Amino acid sequence: MDLIKTLAYAGLGLAKQTNDKMKTQFDEFVEVGKKSDIEGKNLVGDFFKTVDTTREEFESQISKNKNKIEERFPFIKDFEDRINELSKIKKEEENEVSSKENETVDTTIISEEETK
Repeated sequence: MDLIKTLAYAGLGLAKQTNDKMKTQFDEFVEVGKKSDIEGKNLVGDFFKTVDTTREEFESQISKNKNKIEERFPFIKDFEDRINELSKIKKEEENEVSSKENETVDTTIISEEETK
């Protein structure tokens, strides 16, 4: 009977020790995970800051180069202005067509309702 009691106590001691070690290790994993999460967010945040800074620098360089080219070749600025004018005219025409199509749909609906 003492042998069974001793084995039972040994089993309980082993279970308790395993539980304590597992809990400690689990808590360590949670801490490492939190650190990794924070570091990961920092890495992602730093990456996007770098991208934004690089984009701004790149846009600045493009703008400077564009101005230099326009100074050397003034006809390019005129060409760009003309393209903008044509784009504006095209948008206005598209808006007119769209509004006429809506008017046609409205009159068709009214005509269909009157025939009912």
